[in-house]
Amino acid sequence: RLSKGKVMVCRVLGLVRVVCSLRVWRWFFRLLEYYQRYNASAIPRLGALGKGSWIEPTAKLTDPENIFIGAKCHINHLMCIQPGKAKIRIGDNLLCGPGTMLFATNYQIGPSLLRDSPTTCSDITIGNDVWLGAGVIVTAGVTIGDGAVIGAGSVVTRDIPPYTVAAGIPAKPI
Repeated sequence: RLSKGKVMVCRVLGLVRVVCSLRVWRWFFRLLEYYQRYNASAIPRLGALGKGSWIEPTAKLTDPENIFIGAKCHINHLMCIQPGKAKIRIGDNLLCGPGTMLFATNYQIGPSLLRDSPTTCSDITIGNDVWLGAGVIVTAGVTIGDGAVIGAGSVVTRDIPPYTVAAGIPAKPI
């Protein structure tokens, strides 16, 4: 049985081993680079950012010039917003769970490799006072009306009318 002093020494040595690990530092700097590229440097370049909106540090914003965020919105952890050449417009008072994804670009399936296929872009519009549950995916060309609630894990492929509760894959009014 180890004494409290020996246990403390073992913990300190373990911590020193972790701090001195090249793998840990490499991971740390990659995380820092990710934050700088997709969040910190993207926020000043947003098309619009309403007063009182909050963007979590782990959110990923690509092509920020095409993202328009209203007032008092919460862009949650691990949220991914990728407009491509289209526009993503988010109204006021958006609530969304972690892991929500908005993709305004799709690949066209053709005879060649998928990565070489052309893409199509369509705007996404999210109304005021909308709630997107955790892990919701919104695809290109979708409009979600004011006051709508989308259940966690849903995939929104078609327009959702205002003040509707929708869920499922694909999301349907319930």
